Amino acid sequence: MFGKRRLSENLDQLPGIIAKAIQDALTGISDKLDSTHGAAQDASNSAASASRGINDLHLEMRQLSAEVASLRAALETLHAGPDNPHPAAAPDSGTEDDFDELLALAAGIAYAEITCHRDTWDFLVAQSSGGQHFRLPGFVEETDCLINADISGRTLIAVLDALWRTRQDPATDPGTRHLATKIYGRIGDALRQIEASEPEPGRSARFRRDDPPVAHIVIDDRPAVDTSS
Repeated sequence: MFGKRRLSENLDQLPGIIAKAIQDALTGISDKLDSTHGAAQDASNSAASASRGINDLHLEMRQLSAEVASLRAALETLHAGPDNPHPAAAPDSGTEDDFDELLALAAGIAYAEITCHRDTWDFLVAQSSGGQHFRLPGFVEETDCLINADISGRTLIAVLDALWRTRQDPATDPGTRHLATKIYGRIGDALRQIEASEPEPGRSARFRRDDPPVAHIVIDDRPAVDTSS
């Protein structure tokens, strides 16, 4: 009689035990689903972050490659010593005022667009990346070996400073001096063109900020393709 009563009590408790077990299982499954969803979201964010990191690494690798090439050229010049076939050239005269003028113009712009061959871009980065004001541009695009980049006015100051020093250094070889001079001149032309631009008719120059002109530096002497025919 006692055994039957105990069995009856256990049977009465069985639905509650089963219900609790099911509820605990459902709660565990829900927690796992939440955890899986959170992990998937973290993975998605990590993938986006990794993509941006890869782009930054590509830019840094290009910069390091250009710096290594510049260092190798400097070492070769140093090892050449007195037998260096390139005669030492005197620093350019009459460029100090021009230099200060261009620095002032660069300091006053938000950014400039530059278009050049990727080898020219590597040269430019290698020359100026050690400067105090150099920053990697936020936008760099390469199409058919041509680089299009947006560089800030601050970075442009670093570029001008590095190119001016290269031009003034008597130990600079002629090829490097001509390349530095060409880029320096194109930057100066673009900055002066912005400085000389006129405001729209009837509008004061101080109110041109709604649509300011952008300096476009093009280092490419190839003639434009005639598309009229």
